[in-house]
Amino acid sequence: MTAFRIKIFFLMCLTASTILWGRASYSETSISEQTLTSDIIIEEMYQPGSGLPLGKVQSVRGEAIVFHRNPTVGYRIQAGLPLYAGDIMHTRETAWILCRLIDGSHIVLTPKTTLTILQSSYNSSRKISVTSLDLKHGSARFKLNPMPDLYSYDYKVRTELCLTRAREADFVVQANPESTEIVAFENSRLEVTSMAQPEDITFLSDFQRTIVSETIISPTVETLSREDIEIMMTGVPTALSGALAAGGTKDESPVPKTEDSLIEEDIVED
Repeated sequence: MTAFRIKIFFLMCLTASTILWGRASYSETSISEQTLTSDIIIEEMYQPGSGLPLGKVQSVRGEAIVFHRNPTVGYRIQAGLPLYAGDIMHTRETAWILCRLIDGSHIVLTPKTTLTILQSSYNSSRKISVTSLDLKHGSARFKLNPMPDLYSYDYKVRTELCLTRAREADFVVQANPESTEIVAFENSRLEVTSMAQPEDITFLSDFQRTIVSETIISPTVETLSREDIEIMMTGVPTALSGALAAGGTKDESPVPKTEDSLIEEDIVED
């Protein structure tokens, strides 16, 4: 990958931070670009999805659409909207979304990205949290903020070509039909598994990157240079508020103790 592409990639991630602060059971709802551009119906009156909310949209810039499992009926995304299992979020060419899930993680979707929330749950009594996401295409940044004293925390991001698992991390996944690129920022520990070779695991830590594709038999890990790190930090205020500042403080918003408390305190607020 050229240095120019690296710079563009990281500047996109930083823009999201500054402006805004797994194929699984829903594969049948995958959205094609043809469907997104010509066949969808945009309802003016928002209707909630099925079950309990799994999170909410915290901020949005530009036009973005959410589908409740049905890829032909969508709703314009607005700040404060709840998110549900099976929700498919799609950003248009100039749109950015910041959302927060019930497990405390934050996600930024960059323009022209499609992400499905397969699952996100937090059980306070059993101290277990599970989140599974499917990134069909585009680029998204994931900032994990695990709740204290968890026995088990499983966070998965799936693309066409690989599965990325994390426990505590700040990372970017960029997916296209030919390859998936994963970049780990500070305080990150990632496990990347290629769909073609599920028995092999690639480990990433702070400021490392790997690329998975059908033509790469064994993905390599590249440690980013000091120049690359400085590019990532360019334009970020010293005390950037929000959960996605690389190397910044964690989100200090109240942590819900149950799914019900999240609904009451963090989702159904005006």
